[in-house]
Amino acid sequence: MLFFNVDEPTPDEIRKWMKLNNLSIQTASSLLGISKRQYSRILSGESKAKRLHALAMQMIWLIKENKKEMIKSPNSEEKTKQKVIKIPIR
Repeated sequence: MLFFNVDEPTPDEIRKWMKLNNLSIQTASSLLGISKRQYSRILSGESKAKRLHALAMQMIWLIKENKKEMIKSPNSEEKTKQKVIKIPIR
């Protein structure tokens, strides 16, 4: 879990999230759909992040982690292929 309290993530937790995902302020604000100014205010503690922002951050982190797992797996292509049953017809 990324945030101790998902209703009010702290600026330190948000910075940790940015570092885990290699995000800049511009990229993070764009992913969350808020302005750079508003995002900077959240990072500084001037404004509080909403639960919606925390949930979006967790979803972004989960997507990135899943991509890492798919890349690591040597048989990732085989997992995405559909299995086909072939029935010989005489």
